Amino acid sequence: MTSLVGYTLTRFGSMHLIGPLDLAYNHVPHSATTIENSFVTQAERSAPTSSNLDRLWRDVLARVLVQSTEHASREILRRLRLRAVTPAQVVIEAPNRLVLVCVNDYYFTKLQEAVATVMGPRQVVLEVATREQGELFPGMVPKRAERRSVAVGTPLSPRYTFDTFVVGASNQFAQAAARAVATQPGDHYNPLFIYGGVGLGKTHLVTAIAHAILDQDPTQRIANLSADAFMNDLISSLRRDRMEAFKHRFRQVDVLVLDDVQLLAGRERTQEEFFHTFNALYELRKQIILTSDQVPKDIPELEERLRNRFEWGLIADIQAPDVETRVAILERKAELESIPLPSGVALFLAQHVVSNVRELEGVLTRLGAHASLSGNPITVEYAREVIRTSVRSLRPHASFDAIVAAICERFGLRPADLRSRRRSKHVAQPRQVAMYLCRRLMNASLPHIGELFDRDHTTVLHAVTTTERRLKDDVALQAIVASIEQDLREPANS
Repeated sequence: MTSLVGYTLTRFGSMHLIGPLDLAYNHVPHSATTIENSFVTQAERSAPTSSNLDRLWRDVLARVLVQSTEHASREILRRLRLRAVTPAQVVIEAPNRLVLVCVNDYYFTKLQEAVATVMGPRQVVLEVATREQGELFPGMVPKRAERRSVAVGTPLSPRYTFDTFVVGASNQFAQAAARAVATQPGDHYNPLFIYGGVGLGKTHLVTAIAHAILDQDPTQRIANLSADAFMNDLISSLRRDRMEAFKHRFRQVDVLVLDDVQLLAGRERTQEEFFHTFNALYELRKQIILTSDQVPKDIPELEERLRNRFEWGLIADIQAPDVETRVAILERKAELESIPLPSGVALFLAQHVVSNVRELEGVLTRLGAHASLSGNPITVEYAREVIRTSVRSLRPHASFDAIVAAICERFGLRPADLRSRRRSKHVAQPRQVAMYLCRRLMNASLPHIGELFDRDHTTVLHAVTTTERRLKDDVALQAIVASIEQDLREPANS
């Protein structure tokens, strides 16, 4: 550690973190002796109550802080909150995305170890507060709208509006069609079918349509959900003999936004019900908006009558953005997040991250988090140092064993758990992420991945598409996947 006037400088791998000496965290015991003298009973560990949760959390933080004396650590860790404790999980809440990224990059392993010591072995889950608080420093406070509720499905993300959608040659036609639909829903381009690869902005665009429609008429009833959610709702309604309520719920809306319609493939009963829902809405001139990663004719196991209806309106595609559009996306994102991003750094990032918009924005978020923590200005060299693990090449053949080991270490599971038939959330979701990473990093076929996990290919397809959908708006999951991928990467010149 190098001493500076009024500051401490500590090295975290390739990062230097700077924090003011006068930052204090008075609620956590700082000495190892204090920690060792904190007695936690077995009853407290297995079933902590509200009366002792605060003490358990103080002990967890103390064990993390005693391993690193940086004052910058206190600035970050003191903003975490213990949200929930179950026999299987500990849910820790970060006030915003930047804090979550910093914790995920620097302190997650220490948190896992401290939780295991104080509360017993549990899966540690990091989440962002439902309503994000201010960023690390006063100068970085993004402006956000409230999440809008909908008649059916999930609330509309306040981040996905036409104002925040950057138009380029790759998406200009789709954006123009979306604007037309938003102006006169049900009259033009019905249905509107938007297709394109993962992370290119399909969900952003269709959510922007819904926002614009509600801006014009707040009484409009909107259904906003994925094809997977539609199927699950159908199954639940069949099981409980509530099909009439199901039909009424979906056939009385003014706008239906259905994401990832390729998930309907092979689901005969779901396709049957969606066919009738589609017809009912179309005849009433209600707007139908669909997204997919393929054009209708290329979706396998899709009934011809549905394929035909998907092609009734307008089909618009979104391609990967060119470098100029990627620069514009970065600059717009930086403006929204109040991240000071020089044009030269934006160009550097745009030239090195070319796969999709979501990864591009994720790299910017990580850069902003590191810069806000360290207090360093964002330069090309600083960006190169911070994100070098995010832009380097993947190993040519990331192995199944390596992916499973990384997932198990991150989620506190055993390899046997991922192959088991257990369906509890704390096992099922990591299993889905593991299947997604096998698909992404190994480029393995769905049947092959199914064999590795003792599942059929339809289960793997469901896992991959579910994880892709969650990655669109789940910042905590984005950080987890980025961290695991980082562990599975190696320098391109190695």
